[in-house]
Amino acid sequence: MQKRRPFEAQLTRLSLVAAIPLLMLLLWVMVYAQVSIWLILLTALLGTLSIVYSYYSIQQKMVYQFRSISNLLDAMIQGDYTLRARPDQSSSALDELVVAINGLANRLSQQRWESVESQLLVRTIIEHIDVAIIALSERNDIRFINPAAKKLLWLDDNWSDTQLLHQLAFAQAITSGCNQVVELSLGHQQGRFNVHVEEFRESGLQHKLLFITDVRTLLRSEERKAWQSLVRVISHEINNSLSPIASISQTLKRLVERQVANADTTSPPAVDNNQDLIDGLTIISARASGLSQFVESYIQLAKLPEPQKKLVSIREVIEKTCLLFDARAIVIETDTDAQLSIDPIQFEQVLINLIKNAFEAMAQMKPTGIVTISWETTAPYLKLEICDQGSGISNPDNLFVPFYSTKKHGSGIGLVLCRQIVEAHNGHLIITNRANSAGCCARIEIPFN
Repeated sequence: MQKRRPFEAQLTRLSLVAAIPLLMLLLWVMVYAQVSIWLILLTALLGTLSIVYSYYSIQQKMVYQFRSISNLLDAMIQGDYTLRARPDQSSSALDELVVAINGLANRLSQQRWESVESQLLVRTIIEHIDVAIIALSERNDIRFINPAAKKLLWLDDNWSDTQLLHQLAFAQAITSGCNQVVELSLGHQQGRFNVHVEEFRESGLQHKLLFITDVRTLLRSEERKAWQSLVRVISHEINNSLSPIASISQTLKRLVERQVANADTTSPPAVDNNQDLIDGLTIISARASGLSQFVESYIQLAKLPEPQKKLVSIREVIEKTCLLFDARAIVIETDTDAQLSIDPIQFEQVLINLIKNAFEAMAQMKPTGIVTISWETTAPYLKLEICDQGSGISNPDNLFVPFYSTKKHGSGIGLVLCRQIVEAHNGHLIITNRANSAGCCARIEIPFN
């Protein structure tokens, strides 16, 4: 196949085709007209030099323009939109081409900056959103994982794909476009998570995108709001009924006591009847007062204030709380200390309730066991465990149900209040039976900041 000449060579060849025949014709006319041979030679020399100069100039200008445009387009291909060609401000076709290429460079530069700004916005949203986002290739390679996913799955700086894929094995059974709420065990957490799966293509390859949302806090928040509304309504109605009952019973009791004091000693049966009435009114008054205090304890769930956080020593808070109990039955297993940003008053209340529950669980044990307290720092959380040697949890499903209690005199709000305080600190409270021994452990996970 014959190789085609370059475009600029074709143009310069056309200029030669146009100029050389004219020079030859001129020389033939001069010879035919018997012009001086020296004039003919001079004309031939000047004509040849003019043709050669024009040929070279045309070729250089075309090569320069074409290569300038080629370099400009190549820079745009490489992603450099800062170069511009300089037009000669004429109405030539070349000038129109240069203006068009400069306009294309401006447009591509604008689109790139818009794309960079959009990507930066999306990346900022992805990094700060509380939804775990994970991208998997068709070969199950991890293409992307955002900070929320690392936090949810408890991945440290040395996490591996194998470790993560083992936790994400459930996603293989979920088809694209599906949105399911499933019971999962992720990281050190177990509960209900909303999982949404989508697919996308990158470089012609199919990828899977997972969106995982922890709905436990949302569900408990709605549950807590419902209980708070119920408590407010119930306490209002009960107090409205208890107040007149207590007032009337106390008034009647005073009247009867006055009658008894002024009664004739010759009528003992009447005195005995009045005494029975006094005893009954005393019971009514006491039960009304007790029921009022009972309702007031539940109102704590609806009136828990926001935590006033400050940096405190976790060891000092624990040692201060342990002074309220039998120190001989409490063992602090951790030697190191840690600084934690918490509300010390609310956190002490959590420790008091959990340690008190631990002692009550061991009250019937012979011999009485001990309560162990330990903690460790696993960024970004501090994990605190309070373990007892009691009988364990008989009904774990109702642990955090308000007003439910297995204790004879329990109110059923202690653990609910503890979890509410811990979650107000953006933490988690998990209570489980001990795996290798009797008793249970309460684990508190609270972030450092």
